[in-house]
Amino acid sequence: MKHVLFIATGGTLACRQSENGLIPALTGEDLLTFLPELSTLCTITIENLFSIDSTDVTTAHRVQMAELIFREYANYDGFIISHGTDTLSHTAALLYHMLRGIDKPVLLTGAQKPIGVPDSDAERNLLDTFRVIAAGYRGVAAVVHGRIIRGNHLVKVDCEDMDPFRSINAPVEGTIAPDGTVHLCPQTPVSRPFELIPVKDTRIFVLRLIPGLDPAVFSMLSGYQHVIIEGYGSGGIPVYLETGLKALIEQGTNVYITTECLSGSVDLTKYAVGCRAAALGAVSLGSHTIADTVASILCGTLTDEP
Repeated sequence: MKHVLFIATGGTLACRQSENGLIPALTGEDLLTFLPELSTLCTITIENLFSIDSTDVTTAHRVQMAELIFREYANYDGFIISHGTDTLSHTAALLYHMLRGIDKPVLLTGAQKPIGVPDSDAERNLLDTFRVIAAGYRGVAAVVHGRIIRGNHLVKVDCEDMDPFRSINAPVEGTIAPDGTVHLCPQTPVSRPFELIPVKDTRIFVLRLIPGLDPAVFSMLSGYQHVIIEGYGSGGIPVYLETGLKALIEQGTNVYITTECLSGSVDLTKYAVGCRAAALGAVSLGSHTIADTVASILCGTLTDEP
């Protein structure tokens, strides 16, 4: 039987109603009382790391999760993190890049409704994470609504739907049937030693292009080491913004271009607006999501294989 470290961090699944709206209130021990089936799946140790809305989860909180897993790596067969859904993709992506070469499961999950309320998705999502560990999955992934999504491809696409997550630009890693049966896709053997990658630079800004954007915005970004521009379609910079872009790059800021489209890849060789941006020094992000790009910049792994 697998020995699992369950790390509770708050989020909607741990919420209860207050006079000011939903607020995380349940501990890891409280959450697991809703899942009597666990006694036949795993032995569990609980770590109540913190209890906050995932909107308040910072890079420092995510580093704390990664360091805890790295420190306890030899003591457990797998790790589960209960987390709010709003920033789940950012945590999953950073853990994916920080925990390089990991050969054990690190699974994150959350819910759109608190555990124990009618029609909640929390019980199934949480129970499925333990089922996936018992089935032998390896790596950093989210287990949400019957799917296993690798940490660097997870995106939340709906704030109300009960199935809000998608795997962007990559197939899912596996599925969990309603009866609890886990179907895992073949996994590539780990080829590098396990290590904890430190966070290098948190001065990152994401700028979304809109028609008529004031070129003066580039002068306000000079204090950032990295600027990610979320552009249109295949990527590119409007002609009237090129002077500002050039000045920003020349003063030492790394500029990357992604797309506002939910899926697909940036291709700066397709149109003249992209070719000119690349000639000025902007870097195409290809098929990386925003969360994955931020995480890989933080870890200095942007040029690594996905």
